[in-house]
Amino acid sequence: MLIDFTSYADVSTTPGHYVLYWELKGKYNNDIAEIDNKVLVECCYVVEESLNNFYKEFRSKDGSIGALEIRVVQQGTFDSLMEFFITQGASSTQYKTPICIKSSEALAILEEKVRSRFFTDKVPFL
Repeated sequence: MLIDFTSYADVSTTPGHYVLYWELKGKYNNDIAEIDNKVLVECCYVVEESLNNFYKEFRSKDGSIGALEIRVVQQGTFDSLMEFFITQGASSTQYKTPICIKSSEALAILEEKVRSRFFTDKVPFL
């Protein structure tokens, strides 16, 4: 089960690509989520298929966007992210996980907790 997510436009590679950070929950409260590689690779493809035609065109015909990546993070990562933003002045009662991460400090929190990375080798259809 997906607990929380955010994204990041990674332009450190050529071509750049989008990264989704996912925190997953196991079947029971404190379980570590089992990661099925095939399922997560397929998730990458399904997410790409759901994006608009501009994305698909740049991804498939143009090649200016690389394959979408899903990075699964440890449980509790998004709690750490919230704590960081609260120390930066965000209200604890109004906090909402950002859809897109731009802060290098927030990105470092996510990166240090990455458990695994997934890409698809399939290109979305136009």
